[in-house]
Amino acid sequence: MDKKTISILKKVYFHENGFYNPELDRHEHKIPDSVTQSDLNLLKDNDFSPNNFETFEHDNSLDRLLAFKSNPKLTLDFAKAMFLKGITGEFPRGRQTLMSYIYIKNLSKHNFEGKDTCEICGLPKKKTIDRTSQLYTYYLGHSWNEMPVHNLIELEEILKYEKPNSTKEDKDKLIELLDLISKSKPNETPGKLEKRIAKNKTLPKTDKYKRYGILLTLSECGILPNEFILPTYDKFSTRKEIWKASEHLKTSHRSDIVLPFGGWKGKNGVNYKRYKEIF
Repeated sequence: MDKKTISILKKVYFHENGFYNPELDRHEHKIPDSVTQSDLNLLKDNDFSPNNFETFEHDNSLDRLLAFKSNPKLTLDFAKAMFLKGITGEFPRGRQTLMSYIYIKNLSKHNFEGKDTCEICGLPKKKTIDRTSQLYTYYLGHSWNEMPVHNLIELEEILKYEKPNSTKEDKDKLIELLDLISKSKPNETPGKLEKRIAKNKTLPKTDKYKRYGILLTLSECGILPNEFILPTYDKFSTRKEIWKASEHLKTSHRSDIVLPFGGWKGKNGVNYKRYKEIF
């Protein structure tokens, strides 16, 4: 996504511009007067038209996610190459792909359980989402693990790219980050670690939440271990299992730091064996 496209989407998707449409049960954004028809044409040409809604249902979404397992392009090599380009700041869009790949790694077919959200996989029973709005957050460099249906949107779009070549500089940036983490004091919390990374300016083109996303991905890989739940790379935990494990966290239920990264402490250090296995 070029700077022009980003700047147009920024005008549309700023927080105060959004509103909930109760009749259609979806969150919409107005097109500001500052966005011209020429701007909208550019967005359309690049497949980023605003308010590009799709309704996702559990069974269909699950089938589409499982289909990625047989996609020859979506491999661990592809996902980790995207992640490396993401943490260097060269391609922030690539930060989410490894997280999405890990989510489907041990995902299996199942029936919906729960009320509005499946208590097994976290996919919604039925939900309408603006695809462009979600993709925009990924191009800004955000990554997260709490809304699995977003992984579907992410993976369907990222596969239009070819696998980037991982350079020595890319790999050195991850090593630099892990070296900094390995020097954590035993009682260092996830929040204090993020602040230390920010102070050292280790991760370019990131803010607090983007750094959380990167660290959360490393936790989902098992590179940043925790004592409460296995990383998704090793085992697919149901939403019920994750909710139960979250009860052991000493942070507020409103905390931005969720499992598995939320369960990491400085004493857990870095699992370099897992790092070598993946990277």
